[in-house]
Amino acid sequence: MKKSVLSLFVASFISVAVVALVGQSPSAGQAQPAGQPAAAAPQARNPLYAAPPRLAVREIQDDLFQIAFGLDSTCMYVLVTRDKALVVDTQTMTEFEGKKIIDYVKSITDKPLVVVNTHAHRDHIAGNPQFGEAHLSAPAIEEVTAAAARDKTPITYTMKPLKDGDLIDLGDRKIEVIAIPAHSPGSIALLDHKTGYLFTGDEIDPGQVVGMNPEKIQKHHANMKMLYEKHYGKVSMIVPAHNGAPVTKRYIKYFMDLDAKIIAGTAPEVPIADGPNYDRWNTTMTRYREHFASVVYTKPQSK
Repeated sequence: MKKSVLSLFVASFISVAVVALVGQSPSAGQAQPAGQPAAAAPQARNPLYAAPPRLAVREIQDDLFQIAFGLDSTCMYVLVTRDKALVVDTQTMTEFEGKKIIDYVKSITDKPLVVVNTHAHRDHIAGNPQFGEAHLSAPAIEEVTAAAARDKTPITYTMKPLKDGDLIDLGDRKIEVIAIPAHSPGSIALLDHKTGYLFTGDEIDPGQVVGMNPEKIQKHHANMKMLYEKHYGKVSMIVPAHNGAPVTKRYIKYFMDLDAKIIAGTAPEVPIADGPNYDRWNTTMTRYREHFASVVYTKPQSK
């Protein structure tokens, strides 16, 4: 008896709920009440949708912060030490949503800043004037000076030269300057002797190394070989300027081996679009990939 009463109660409850829902829904063909906007049909999101690029600040290690723009990121870094903070590159724009690059840095630390550019390409030096002073290699200074003369724009900050073997003194640690010109003639790497962080600019990148040709690939291979033979044991991780977070130091060997195969003509070729968005429709370029290394390469044009 109890079971029958309970079943009857549940059935009655379901019936009332259904009637209530039906009563709340407009009947077929019923006009929308005057003054009330028609309900918009739900729109499906494109499965390839990508959010607009943002300038994001990330804590990579206790002493290392990344300021990155976009998905195929342009990355700058702030290394906070006991006495000073090392700023590696200054982004591809001077501000984002009304906030200057120096403001992003000051949101991380209030310590005295030492700014160093890994090379002189514009996506790495845009914020330099905000800091008043930047350290670059001599070839990079020449490149900045030539670009300013060509564009008839003043250089509003002081550039101080660095050379291979220089040590940047941050107080409780030293940063070694290592010349690695290939992607850019002024490229340098920065090795933190205390932590083993190796800042590589665009010369080692988890997504790709771009701008290679028969001459540059020889230089790049020689640089990777030098890093592998002379510094590999001191490195704890690679800190790149594009395409994501720091990666294992094994990328030094991955690129050394791939460069050697490109030079020998035995490197595996993949579609140019099989990688970050870089001239993916440019038919004069070739992409080589092996393991986790990828190189975008311009072959000599036949005459």
